[in-house]
Amino acid sequence: LHAGTLGLMGFGLTDFFTLKAQGAIPQDKDLNVIQLFLVGGPSQLDTWDMKPDAPSEIRGPYKPIKTNVPGIEISEIFPRMAQCADKYTLVRSVYHTAAAVHDTGHQMMQTGRLFQGGIVSPHFGSVMAWKKGGRGAIPPHVLLPRPIGNTGGGLPHGQDAGFLGKMYDPFVLNADPSDPNFKVPDMLPPDYISALRADRRRDWRVMIDQTVKDFESAPDAKLFNTNFNQAYGLMSSTQAREAFEIHREPDQVRDSYGRNRFGQSCLLSRRLIEAGVRYVTVNMF
Repeated sequence: LHAGTLGLMGFGLTDFFTLKAQGAIPQDKDLNVIQLFLVGGPSQLDTWDMKPDAPSEIRGPYKPIKTNVPGIEISEIFPRMAQCADKYTLVRSVYHTAAAVHDTGHQMMQTGRLFQGGIVSPHFGSVMAWKKGGRGAIPPHVLLPRPIGNTGGGLPHGQDAGFLGKMYDPFVLNADPSDPNFKVPDMLPPDYISALRADRRRDWRVMIDQTVKDFESAPDAKLFNTNFNQAYGLMSSTQAREAFEIHREPDQVRDSYGRNRFGQSCLLSRRLIEAGVRYVTVNMF
């Protein structure tokens, strides 16, 4: 669009490709993301964006401390975080003017948009799943430990694939990784179903599919077929099963993350990224 207006724009395609050839413009990186979503978490006034000069009814009870970045201060409750402020970025300008309920904030923070006119925008992880796809049987987007519940507004929170379709919804754990008896509910068949019986059930489905070809041509049926293959691949994958086996971590490592639902979810998110998951969303309740 701008190729014929290089003089007006000041930077055009020739400049872009020249800089790209010189390596000055980053290439499309195969990123991995862990999103910690602190549902009902501590206020920014007590953590990252303190207002020490504000009236007492606004500012929190904590005092700001200096960090290793000149001019940046954070709460005194984060002395170790203050020592590595050059390793993270604080965005203190985020706001929205929609209804003052949690749900609208959730939508903005997880999709970049407010839902209007019946259109539900997809979660960032679902967009990555759509753009990049999965790696083998490992799902591209996983949500831990469970989705956000009702927070008072009765609106969608933006934790699914929205208009991209159910195919790109996250794999939802729906289990507590800190439970001593933790296991993924939908990962493997029950112990009493042998691999032979599981394969036989899959063969039965193939046989049934051959008798309903007219139905299989419908869009809903194609989606069902895709979802079935994804679910079966995940269920029977050794790689996927081992990624969720948090008990393989040394006790010292598990203790360092905290033997609670959020801490163990964070540890599990690291294992999943190492196994090939592209995007992990961890909700803290």
